[in-house]
Amino acid sequence: MNTGAPFPSVEGAQGRVLHYQRKLHKWASEDAERRFCDLWNLVCDPATLMVAWSRVSRNRGSRTAGVDAATRRHVEARGVEQFLAELRGELKAGTFRPLPVRERLIPKRDGRKRRLGIPALRDRVCQMALKLVIEPVFETGFYASSYAYRPGRRTQDAIAETHHFTTRSYEWIVETDVEACFDRLPHCLILDEVGRRIGDKRVLALVRLFLKAGLMSETGRLERTVTGTPQGGIASPLLANIALSALDRQYQADWQEMSRYDGRRQHLQRTGHPTYRLVRYADDLLLLVNGTREQAETLLGKLAGRVQALGLSLKSEKTAVTHIDDGFVFLGQRIVRRPKGHKRHVYTFVSNEALASIRRKVKALTGRSTTNLALSELIAALNPVLRGWGNHFRHAAAKRTLEYLGYYAWWRVARWLRKKHPRLTWKQIQRRYTSDGTFQENGIALFNPGSISVTRYRYRGARIPNPWTIEPTADPSGLRTQRASREEQRSLARVQQALARNEPTRCAHGEPDAGGLASPVRRAAARKPPAAKPASAPRR
Repeated sequence: MNTGAPFPSVEGAQGRVLHYQRKLHKWASEDAERRFCDLWNLVCDPATLMVAWSRVSRNRGSRTAGVDAATRRHVEARGVEQFLAELRGELKAGTFRPLPVRERLIPKRDGRKRRLGIPALRDRVCQMALKLVIEPVFETGFYASSYAYRPGRRTQDAIAETHHFTTRSYEWIVETDVEACFDRLPHCLILDEVGRRIGDKRVLALVRLFLKAGLMSETGRLERTVTGTPQGGIASPLLANIALSALDRQYQADWQEMSRYDGRRQHLQRTGHPTYRLVRYADDLLLLVNGTREQAETLLGKLAGRVQALGLSLKSEKTAVTHIDDGFVFLGQRIVRRPKGHKRHVYTFVSNEALASIRRKVKALTGRSTTNLALSELIAALNPVLRGWGNHFRHAAAKRTLEYLGYYAWWRVARWLRKKHPRLTWKQIQRRYTSDGTFQENGIALFNPGSISVTRYRYRGARIPNPWTIEPTADPSGLRTQRASREEQRSLARVQQALARNEPTRCAHGEPDAGGLASPVRRAAARKPPAAKPASAPRR
């Protein structure tokens, strides 16, 4: 790389970074034993640092300062390119030293506190640059049933795989959690696993510097970090996945041994041997067992031994062996098998804890302390919360739950208005603030989660794409572009059909497309203007 290369634009930098990420991902996929020994120049490349800054600055956490009290506003006041040039100079000269992370204790529901570490802004940019380079390499070797903190994967995939196997006689579930996973991961384990694919000593030294950066407690005392990777750092989830891949490989080998040939798993089940599948979401573990309770408890002891061999331990209060008919909670959803007619089906419901959590948020937003806000401001704060929660759980059997949440939010806003206007009667409030059965002001209406359609999430198995496996389409200008989406392909097909018929069409967003604009002018002049359609009333 040219050491004096200028910083490109964000668009140009993203294309360049995506180009070498695809190359790294391809090379790592073709040779599972290959070690990459020349990645430092990519970490220090101006395009990598520009993309890293773009992602860090877009995050809401960029307004939170580390121990150096610097935020995004301070960097933008100084100049982004000057900030990145200084950071790049330190990296190239080998004088970069990360600052200690700032400790922040966040209370948990059980009364304990979770320790978060907030790195300095310059360290966050450097961690993001490191993540951009090494993540495509390690993504090829990650376990297929590991779903947390990986591009293209989400909680619904873990729920869908659990649903897939529990409907196929994997009736015993070993549910557990790794205790203080981020705080107790041994540094030697992280460095050994990173060193399996990375041979660049400068990259390994940078990872070691972040692990040994130290921690500034809330009382102002500087502490050494002997184990763990600070939960809150940008590279911490990736490093945790890399370390826990040592556990994933053992269960991947077990699954391959049980699936050595077609019908082997069925043969093991007929002969009384258990078959099992591990589903991992960060430090939450599910072991799905097709066998007996005694066999599931034996596999739990085997899992505890494997976790202990990594220098970790299972959380006893969250460890249990449960039958699918009794149900269990995983990632905010309750999975249980219930009879329906002559058959039994596995359902996923919203857990009581998840519903109580959204109720607490709605109650806090509609409390007496917010009556100084206008109704439009309150609705603008409520709608993203209601819409986001509803879209997250719309793949569960949650239609009644979503309708109840809409009912609860409506009455909370109604009580909020009574507190805001104690001198107005209920009829006066209705005349002023309600329309078509919902609250609205200045064109902003309260969102009803019950209007969200509930659909079953499709189980994708191992066919989950990532940003580096999408093949680029050919472009006559020589530019590398991504493959068109399905909606874009449908719209293009409608345009082509309309061009063949010389009829106007409409795109997905309702505006006339090229086919409609290509119709002859005299034909358009002779055609009568369409009658205006009456506006339909919004659904309650």
